[in-house]
Parts: sequence; C-alpha cells; structure tokens
Amino acid sequence: METELSLRLAKALRRCASHEQVLTYQRFHTLCEKGVPLVQRYAALESAIESLADVHDIDYGVLLALDSGLPGAEFFQRYLRHRHGEYVSLMGDPKYHRQTIARKRALVARERERVYAHARVAEEERNRQVAFA
Repeated sequence: METELSLRLAKALRRCASHEQVLTYQRFHTLCEKGVPLVQRYAALESAIESLADVHDIDYGVLLALDSGLPGAEFFQRYLRHRHGEYVSLMGDPKYHRQTIARKRALVARERERVYAHARVAEEERNRQVAFA
C-alpha cells in the first residue's frame, strides 16, 4: 500500500542511491511526521523498498544506516527471508554461525553496490526516455 509517506521515503532512498549515499535512521524518522507510530513508519518503509525493486533481487533497505554504518536488524531479517541461500553462503547459517560484524559489513557493501548500480541503470533509462519524449 503506497501512502504519501512511503512515496516520500522511496524518493529519499532513490536520491541516496543515485548519489551513492546512505539514509541515516535519524533522517528516516525526520521524514516521518511527528506522531506517526513506529509500526506505520516501518510499514511505509517496507512499501517504499518494495516499490523501488523486487527485494528478491535487490534491497534498497540496505541504504539505511545506524551510527555503525550498518542497516538495522530488519534489513538482515528481510535478506534472510527473501534470499536465504545467498544469505547463508555469505553469512553462514544463523542456526550454527554467529553473524560477525565483518561478515555483515561485507554483505552490506555488496548489496549497496548492487543498489547503486541499479540506480545508475534506472537513471540512464529515465534520461533516455526524456530524450525520446
């Protein structure tokens, strides 16, 4: 369900991707109006992420960043849920392996590069469409 908030978040994520930047959680919460419950904020974020690309292929949620530079636990949970095999090959099976910061950083760096590349291709496509219009 796309709402005004999810559209605003999608635009912010798209802008961050096109500039190869991240969106801090502080900025994410600033984009939400005061009084919007956390549940609604994160539902709008999920909707925004899904509107930008199929999360089975690419996850714009990787652009969110805590003070550590890593996205929050919801990114890793979504990645595990939608790309289990890839997650296990990069991080190890969570049942048997501890997810180290180094492995998380490697997974995040890889996914951010994929998002940045996706954003470049999308931008080129938009520019091409404008040129032919």
